[in-house]
Amino acid sequence: MRVHSSTATLAVLLGIGLMPTAAMAQIVPVDIPASYAIGTQGATLQGWVTNNNQDQLRQHSWTVWAGLNAASGTTYDGKELPVWETWLGTEEVFATPQSKLTASGGDKMAEPARHFRRPHQFAHLALLRGNALPNDPASSTQVVSFNKFSPAAAKFIRSPQYIAGLQGTYEVNSQTALNKINAAWPSGTPTENRSISEFPVEALELKPVMSVVKASGLTPMPLWQGPAQSTDAKNPTPETWKVCVAIDPAATGDEIIPAGKKLSKEQIAALDASAKAAKLSCTVQYYAPVTVLYNFKLTEEEAQSLSKAQQVKAAAGDYGVLVAMHVNTKEVPFWAWQTFYWQPGADTPNKYPGSKQGQPASLPAPYRNYAMCTNYSQQVPAVAASGQKQKMDVCFNPYLETDPGIPDGIQSNCISCHALAGVGKGPTYPANYKQPINLFADKQYFTDQATRADFSWAIADAPK
Repeated sequence: MRVHSSTATLAVLLGIGLMPTAAMAQIVPVDIPASYAIGTQGATLQGWVTNNNQDQLRQHSWTVWAGLNAASGTTYDGKELPVWETWLGTEEVFATPQSKLTASGGDKMAEPARHFRRPHQFAHLALLRGNALPNDPASSTQVVSFNKFSPAAAKFIRSPQYIAGLQGTYEVNSQTALNKINAAWPSGTPTENRSISEFPVEALELKPVMSVVKASGLTPMPLWQGPAQSTDAKNPTPETWKVCVAIDPAATGDEIIPAGKKLSKEQIAALDASAKAAKLSCTVQYYAPVTVLYNFKLTEEEAQSLSKAQQVKAAAGDYGVLVAMHVNTKEVPFWAWQTFYWQPGADTPNKYPGSKQGQPASLPAPYRNYAMCTNYSQQVPAVAASGQKQKMDVCFNPYLETDPGIPDGIQSNCISCHALAGVGKGPTYPANYKQPINLFADKQYFTDQATRADFSWAIADAPK
């Protein structure tokens, strides 16, 4: 048990033995503080989308990032958790009656919800082609992910819904329930109407993406520098990146420096050899302490879960480090999309796919070491003036959408992908991103045998 409370601390100081109780071992999900005004500015955001005010939209997305990483007031393993770490994960939100969560009494957790798994994105191409899902590790970098849900999103998913066009209420937290909805639509229901109810505007869904830093010694960590600094410009997955950072678990601070200023030539050569042995394409060019990333020490259970998800050799005491995060907020009808990825030091050349531009000076370490791209419309501008040209809005995460299991991932955008989240018969992923999808009338993507999941792949992929 590693959740600390003032009662437990006082008992330790007084030498009083405490029996483990549910009241002590609790992490309770908390909302982003109201001062960040997340979920209250829908009309303003939609106006910025319509008027192509990208600077204001980026500023808002940085506010979301700051709110997610605000102090939660909950301490675990000696560190105060950021807000998002208190939120429920897939296993809790889609819990069965027999689950440990329900048995323990509601939303209270003894430890943060970190249920590591292979990212769903890596199977998109197989699903699109109707092939069986691959069960081999996605890459030698072996990043893993899990989902997190804000309190409003978790409540929505776990509550019966009234769905326009149908009678009675319906669950949405299992494939069985979703298939029941899909079978209930009256004949002739337009594809535009075949959807679950919409999430509340306060809802957020997250996909944190993690990697591992060993508890001792230096760990070579690939650093995104754009497709040109990859051995595979078409599918520049992390193991193809040419630049690595030597991450030191014994050091602290927030500075990334040239490797030669800290390490000997012999040390760098040894690290390059270890990177090659791990099937990485990079050479070590920088050095940084582990504190340049959001990190936590893995428990034995977490290490086993992570190792199982991607065949990573992780052990208790190693560090789980945050390398990326998809962040989706339901503040506007088609959701607001922003994705963050580890980018210490300077931005990538050409600021592709995102940057740290507009990042507030008040954003603390390590969260200021992440770059961001945003996606509020399939095309920019979303509404073209007379004679004005539009282009597809590209926004992807280098740790996720670069995988060869994703069609045209480095030209992708969040809205076009997530609009297809649902159950029933129909394409599961856009074949490419050359043109915007007609939401939700395009018969190529939206059929009379499918039900949309309000842009939520988490719901569409609900357990049986």
